[in-house]
Amino acid sequence: MTTRSIPRTDFAIVCGSANWGLRFPEDLDEPGVTVVERDLEFDTPWGPSAEWKVLEIDGSRTSDGKTRTVLTVFSHGWPLNGIDHAAHRRVFWLLQEAGVRKVIACSTAGSLNRAVFAGDFVIASDMLELTQTQHSLLPSRYAYDCSGKQLVCPACAAIMEATAKSLWSTDARVFGPRSRLVAAHAWGPRLTSPAEVTAYRSLGADFINHSLAPEATLAREIGACFVNCAFITAAFENYFSPPEHKLLGVEEGALRNMKLAASRIALRAIAAFDADAGCVCSNLRSPMPEDYAGRR
Repeated sequence: MTTRSIPRTDFAIVCGSANWGLRFPEDLDEPGVTVVERDLEFDTPWGPSAEWKVLEIDGSRTSDGKTRTVLTVFSHGWPLNGIDHAAHRRVFWLLQEAGVRKVIACSTAGSLNRAVFAGDFVIASDMLELTQTQHSLLPSRYAYDCSGKQLVCPACAAIMEATAKSLWSTDARVFGPRSRLVAAHAWGPRLTSPAEVTAYRSLGADFINHSLAPEATLAREIGACFVNCAFITAAFENYFSPPEHKLLGVEEGALRNMKLAASRIALRAIAAFDADAGCVCSNLRSPMPEDYAGRR
């Protein structure tokens, strides 16, 4: 259904391929988590954005002991019937209107690093996106400077790492912010070619997907903290195997278990976040002097 009333909240989870095949969060049966509304569609200046849910997390599960409202959207806000990279802008416009200050983005990724294996949980420390975000939310070139420093919130990343270590399979590893992993971006939907893997790796990237970098940039543009919740489904060497071999390095049964675990990690991390954590993320979007555009 379409609604013009956007719920106010500090917290949001942008779902992605880490949640595909699941009803998030219903299939998790996570204690204290309730779906208040679902199948929501909101108007934006660039058209509707659909597949939203409003969740409530009971105060017994949150860091401040208060009931917490969380906005979630299916698969980065991508439409079900087409390819539309501008969907990210519509999603983050809605998060801005809702007053969101903490964003978790869920996804899977391909490894660009021989030491990062299929099944590993990865938290980015930086982004490599050479075109930057093509669908900016900034009102003009003259409104704000948005720093590229600290695109991933260290306070949120520390909570994400601790939560993942408590829930992720001991058969794999959790790479936290001290690992300094760099996430590269390709718009997709085509998967990365061997030549592209080699190029991105030579530039210093450790894993790649189709969503994290534009979401990190848009989070910066709305002054929100950002962290990813992701795991590796394609190992580095898989990109160079014969074409008849599968790219995914995770079997379907194990993949579903990883999706369940990652989804649970996202819910528990968002419940553990402190809305007023002492980070500088919101200050990394700074207003420009008015006379930059006023004197011309």
